[in-house]
This record gives sequence, C-alpha cells and structure tokens, in this order.
Amino acid sequence: MNETLARKLLGFGTVAAMAVASSFPAAGAVVEGRTGQDRRYIAGGIGLDESEQMKAAARDFALTITVAATSGAYLADSRIRIEDARGQLVLDRQLDAPYLLVDLAPGTYKVEATLQGQRETRSVDIAAKAPAKIAFSFDVLVDRVPDRTPIK
Repeated sequence: MNETLARKLLGFGTVAAMAVASSFPAAGAVVEGRTGQDRRYIAGGIGLDESEQMKAAARDFALTITVAATSGAYLADSRIRIEDARGQLVLDRQLDAPYLLVDLAPGTYKVEATLQGQRETRSVDIAAKAPAKIAFSFDVLVDRVPDRTPIK
C-alpha cells in the first residue's frame, strides 16, 4: 500500500473514531438499567452536553425526574425510589446525576427522592403517550465557583 493511501485511511479512521466517541457521553457518565418491571431507565445529566442529551432523550420515556437545589442548581447524590399503586418496588436507585428517565407502564406511582436527610414524595399518573415530569427541589448548600472578577 502506498504511503499516501495509508495516511488517508489513517486520517479517515481517526476522524470516524472521533465522530463516534463524541456522539456518546464519557464512559460511566450515563447509567442505563432496568426497573423491577423490566422497563428501561437512564440516569445522567452531568455537564451541559450530557444534560442536553438527557433532555432530548426524555421524549422516549414516560417519566422524567429532575433533582435540583432551591437555588436552581442541578444536584447529584440523591436516592430515588418508585413504587407502583400496589406498593410494589419498581426502582430504588442512588443517582450520581440530576436526571432520571424511566419507561413506566401506565398507572399511578409514588416517587420519593431523598437527599442529605431531606425527603420529598410525589404521586404521578402515567398515561400512554403522555410523558410526565417531576422536579424535586431541596434546600441544600451548593458549592459555587468563586467570582474571580479582578478588583480595580
């Protein structure tokens, strides 16, 4: 194989690999799994790119759960517990991200979020082809990046 063709193939392979890698979040950033009803869920949303991917994927899930501080900052490290109308556990998951997308069967569910000893509970009705959203808001201190504005 001549050197020019080899360079072109190597360049094409590098570009293709970069395109594939950039279309997916970093390894381990988004967590996928199955509920107790064997339905799909995805947890993620760390950083702007991943947050936008989660928002776009939400249309394919029956329930979107968001966890934030009362200040509006998104939060990780909450625990989400979902039970169906019969009290059967559907999902119990520690989140390392602010978004949880869950494909639930139509019905009524109790959703509980716990963060730093605070607990909030909501009831949600899931209807076919009508996605539902729950936003949990906790009164917690959020790390802030200090203002680096120079003093004049």
